Amino acid sequence: MNIAGIRYGHISEQDYNAARELLSSDKEAGEDLLRMLANAPESFITASIGEELVAIAQVNEPASQSYLSVFVAPQFRRRGIGSAVVKYAEAKLWEGGTGKVRSSFRFNNPSSLAFARQHGYAPYYSSVLMQRSGDPFPLEETLPVRLYTDEDYLASQSLYAAAFHEMRVRVGCFPDSVIAQPSEKDRRAWEEDAENRFVYELNGEIVAYSHLSGNELSSISVRTDFQGLGIGRKFVMYLCNEIYRRGSAQVELWCVVGNYAKHLYDSLGFKEKYRMEIIRKTL
Repeated sequence: MNIAGIRYGHISEQDYNAARELLSSDKEAGEDLLRMLANAPESFITASIGEELVAIAQVNEPASQSYLSVFVAPQFRRRGIGSAVVKYAEAKLWEGGTGKVRSSFRFNNPSSLAFARQHGYAPYYSSVLMQRSGDPFPLEETLPVRLYTDEDYLASQSLYAAAFHEMRVRVGCFPDSVIAQPSEKDRRAWEEDAENRFVYELNGEIVAYSHLSGNELSSISVRTDFQGLGIGRKFVMYLCNEIYRRGSAQVELWCVVGNYAKHLYDSLGFKEKYRMEIIRKTL
């Protein structure tokens, strides 16, 4: 097979079903990408030889740190196709100004680890996918939670950035962690998705913020000077109920290994599904 003849392109409507079928051919390796394909198909590129789809890659837009994940059809593995797709995607990211690239694979996968090391990726941190099924929580009080508005951006972004920076410092796997600064680009993105963002107020001040993505509790943060008061617990319960109210039977979230918030999620009935290893490379 002549891998020099690989044809790359952004995923099209015609490619979508073929891409789903490709990712479904290896359930464990393709499950997370299937979820991303449903939520953000515009971030995928295809790799074809002749008329056959042989690989697919999720590639975030170029930024100081971007994400790349590659999936090769099982019958075309160990032929250099994965390496070719990685090099192609990295070149595009580098041209766009990306300095660091992240990727991930499931824990205890020696072949993926060997492939990553072969291409210059090093371990970064680990995260576990946690799931909760069951009845909604019986909240005994009406919580001071409301939908996010654009006027909440600076206060919400500030507490979110500070809380996640402090978590990364505590975990110890993020030596170059910094507090993310507000930006007009992020502000516009938050406003466009305001119906999935929530704030928790006390005495007119925003003390916690969260974002939902489908049935995933994709982020939740409590202002550092209000942590340890039970706000996070109540907020998680409220948000789980909101996800159930929207029609999902299961709530998911990712928790960095070493983050003490995992004790909270355990106590609320979340169970570990699997662990992901996140790796990183400087271009």
